[in-house]
Order: sequence, then C-alpha cells, then structure tokens
Amino acid sequence: MPHVFNHDKNEFEQIHSHLAGAVKKRQRVSESMKFLLAQEATLTKKEEARAKRKEAMKD
Repeated sequence: MPHVFNHDKNEFEQIHSHLAGAVKKRQRVSESMKFLLAQEATLTKKEEARAKRKEAMKD
C-alpha cells in the first residue's frame, strides 16, 4: 500500500491502490441471486410434480 502525505493532518496515510471490495460484493450478490433463482426453479418443478401426483391419487 502506498503512503500519501496528508497536509491537513500533517502525516502520512496508507492508500489502497485498488478499491475492489465493492466489486467483489457485487459479484457475490449476483452469484447468490443466480443460485437462488435456480433453486426456485427446481422447487417449482418439484411442487408441480407433487400436485400432479396428489391429483392422480385422489382419482
């Protein structure tokens, strides 16, 4: 991390060269949304299959 002199505080401060924390967080959120949407799709398919089986058992 480079050190940059802050004239207001009259001292050196460490500055991060790449602010990547927010980018990683955004990527994590999109990946988790993809996972949740995929899970939702499989659950709806299972629910439909269960409903069909239930209807078949009633008859």
